[in-house]
Parts: sequence; C-alpha cells; structure tokens
Amino acid sequence: MRIAIKDNIDLKGVRTSVGSRAYQALYAEKARSAACVTKLLEAGAVIVGKTKTVQFASGENARDWIDYSAPFNPRGDGYQELGGSSTGSATAASAYDWIDATLGTDSRRTPSFRTSTKLTCPQHLEA
Repeated sequence: MRIAIKDNIDLKGVRTSVGSRAYQALYAEKARSAACVTKLLEAGAVIVGKTKTVQFASGENARDWIDYSAPFNPRGDGYQELGGSSTGSATAASAYDWIDATLGTDSRRTPSFRTSTKLTCPQHLEA
C-alpha cells in the first residue's frame, strides 16, 4: 500500500517542516518515525512522500498559507478553497490514483469533503 503522510508527522531520515521553511532549516532529520508511521511500515506500507500543510497546521484557508503555496483543488470547480491543514493529504488522495491512502491529522474533514475523497477516522481506544 502506497501512503503519503502529512508534513507534521515524523518520518525517519526526513526533515519535518510543519509548513515552515524556518522550522525545516532549524531542525535536523528525524532519528525515528512517528509511532503511526512505524506501524504502517511494519505492516508493509510504502511511504511515498510527505504532503503540504499550512504553517504549523494552524490555518483553515488558502490565505493562511505563508511559506508554501496552498495545494490546488483537484475537483477543478474553481469555487471552493480546500480549507484545513490536511489539505495536502486530501489533494494527494484525490489527484493521484497511484496513492492508495494518505495520513492527515484533525482538520481532515473539510479538505476531504471539498475534494470528494473518502475519509476514515481511526481512534485510539484506551483499555
């Protein structure tokens, strides 16, 4: 399974930018992957890359993007901006048929709706 991950999730050997060029320049490559990425890799997933996010995953609109341009809306209707910090994940899932899944964070509902992509929301359950 080919998976792209949002750029606020750590991947061993890759710099995490959280949408900020300054953050990416300041912090070194990660020594280990986030737990969710490690579990995906152990299950046989292939991480194909990282997806864009608004700076520090804190914005909802295209006008909130500072260091990088907001991803386009692959629906191509020209009317809806994607909204949410998981816009890059929703865009990748919608635009590239060779990506099987993407990993985003909390804002995934709005971008998924606006790009017409399927959303699955796994939850942590405490025993």
